[in-house]
Amino acid sequence: QAKYDGLMAGISEILQSDDPKHKAMVARANAGIMRTKSLGPSSVHIDSTMSNISIQYANGDYIGELIMPPVTVTKASDTYFIYDKRNRLAYPDDLIATRGDANELTETRSTDKYSVDDYGFKNFVDAKTLANQDAPLNEMVDLVEAINEGIAFRRELRIATKATDATNYPTGNKLTVAATDQWDSASGGNPVKVLQDARAACWTGRGPGLLRAWSSLEVFNVLARHPQILDLFKYGGTAPGLATPEMIAKFFGFDDYVIAEARQDTVNEGGTASYSRLWGKFFGIARVATRPSLRNASFGYTMRQGAVATDQWFDVSKGATGGYYARVSVSEDHKVVAADTSYLVSTPIA
Repeated sequence: QAKYDGLMAGISEILQSDDPKHKAMVARANAGIMRTKSLGPSSVHIDSTMSNISIQYANGDYIGELIMPPVTVTKASDTYFIYDKRNRLAYPDDLIATRGDANELTETRSTDKYSVDDYGFKNFVDAKTLANQDAPLNEMVDLVEAINEGIAFRRELRIATKATDATNYPTGNKLTVAATDQWDSASGGNPVKVLQDARAACWTGRGPGLLRAWSSLEVFNVLARHPQILDLFKYGGTAPGLATPEMIAKFFGFDDYVIAEARQDTVNEGGTASYSRLWGKFFGIARVATRPSLRNASFGYTMRQGAVATDQWFDVSKGATGGYYARVSVSEDHKVVAADTSYLVSTPIA
């Protein structure tokens, strides 16, 4: 104890001393203490790129080719036959009198044409960028992946434009819902009747096919919570919560119901981004052939000439050390071929 008391007395004397040597000693000790107090993670680590995570957004589900499936064609343009619908809906008397002749059937054919266009993008990455990249970046992978995503996006936009264009449907196979009858209006409208009428208006084909309902996520969300829809699924007076696409499809006689979640930026590059659902405020039904075949009927096809082509090459003339180009291209035509097998409901919600 005597030693400790003596040590503390000495320290106290130094702290209170006016001797310049003692003051300098105290200042050095305090500086060391402050350095120790300020030591933290940033003092012992230099930031570098993380190699196990990065951030990239993906668009929502594309549904275009589920409505207009691809069909391989060999020519850039060609003709296909259309059987007259009336040929299978009215027949002459089939009674044959004694020694009489059977009535002869009359059948007709018409034709239509398709013509493909070429679509594609190219992308570039210079050799210096590749040499300087850090994990987890892989610019050679992104080189082609970015193109494929762009082509898929533009294809989705083209098909959506065709499928939501009311002029592509005959008069009896489309409806524009008035504002007072919209499914999210004060009245709630009558979606059950609209969907039943739409289903009844669709023609079918002789070959294998699906009757596929489709809509944007906005429209589905309104249907999923609509009291008239939920009333259809009550059991013991209790609604199921929210209706699912499978429930709606089963109740109205659709083979399935696909939801378009894709978004698009509607502002030109350089402006502030503004996002909206790519498929807009529509509900549709499309008969979709499960495989291309003769004597069948489908809303439409993506007529595709050959396969999707991917090319990659090194161009030594670019930059200081050259770089890699990639190009992906496809030749196709999105053709509506039997719109009366399908139905379009425009502005079902506000």
